[in-house]
Amino acid sequence: MQCRLRSAALVTATAISLCASATLAYAQSAAVKQTYEGSHFLPTNIPGITTFQAPPGGFDPINAADEELAVYGMPPRPGAQAQPEAYAKWAAAMSRPTTRVTGSLTDMHIASTSGRPAGPAAAPTSGEEGQSSVNYYNWSGVANTIPGLTSWNAHNSFYYVVSEFNVPVAEQAFKSGGGYVCDGGWDYEVSWNGIDGFNNGDVLQGGSLSAAYCSGGSKSTAYCGWVEWYPSYNILCQFAVNPGDDMFVETWDTSSTNGYVYIQDNTLGISGVVHLQPTTTPYLVGNSAEYIVERPCCNNGRYDTLANYVQDFWADNYAYTFSDTLEYPGSTASSTYLIGMVNDQDSQIISSAYTGGNYGIVFQDENCAREGGCTP
Repeated sequence: MQCRLRSAALVTATAISLCASATLAYAQSAAVKQTYEGSHFLPTNIPGITTFQAPPGGFDPINAADEELAVYGMPPRPGAQAQPEAYAKWAAAMSRPTTRVTGSLTDMHIASTSGRPAGPAAAPTSGEEGQSSVNYYNWSGVANTIPGLTSWNAHNSFYYVVSEFNVPVAEQAFKSGGGYVCDGGWDYEVSWNGIDGFNNGDVLQGGSLSAAYCSGGSKSTAYCGWVEWYPSYNILCQFAVNPGDDMFVETWDTSSTNGYVYIQDNTLGISGVVHLQPTTTPYLVGNSAEYIVERPCCNNGRYDTLANYVQDFWADNYAYTFSDTLEYPGSTASSTYLIGMVNDQDSQIISSAYTGGNYGIVFQDENCAREGGCTP
């Protein structure tokens, strides 16, 4: 934790006292926690979700104190000395000039839910040596987990998770012989990182949404950056993005009921941050951090059709616990899970993930999601 107060607005007796008493034992100090929880005073159109004032002109996030970052809802940074590579990626994202979006959120009336395990009919994807593997009906990707953790605490729970990826192009499935299947509705792909959802029924998350529509002679697409805390809120679009845009997403928490999501479109120079409080249990545990491509829920009681996104490349994915422990998708620990997505019948994999090095992930769709279309 860097304890430098550069803004005159922050130099108060309370701030000085908190700064002086802060320790280096954990990634988040009491001062930072209190500043995050006390600075999200701007309302949105969704009850329970607020945002932060935009940083003033000339604000320097690289040299600002951690408490100053928290005042403006800037995401937590890794330690420059302990984790120079992760710090460099954060610093590159924070150095990009962006326009802070504080407008209304759009309820998409679909939800990115916690993971739903499938049966053994389709063989799980093979991960790195030592990793575990599992199939889900709605997720593909990687989850770092903390075995045995059943309640949130400021020592062992995940503090924040970071990803950078490209917004996938959404299409309907390819048709044999050329062209596309027209399945009469919307097909969805959502890319996100988040905390929880692998071992429990909640998930704090944010990312991009890609959707393709075809019915009769009508075709359309939709793309946005979004936030969510399932099951309290649906997917809430914050601003429009384009396919191929480079996204930076950081999701973090300060307690079991205080969550934050920062999404930034590096290509368009747009960013947004929200504070979310759950309206119902379960609350955050912080026992898993995920990097996921998902088909959301629900269409007539079943998962939505996965859009044909072909491939998507993710770089610089990592997560930290409150004790400053670094986790990443390429970990060979058995507590890291590689996840394959199956169709409704659990008869074939429709989306796979492959890790590259410590921090990279490649996603691709296959089988009915790519050609022919998946049927109920």
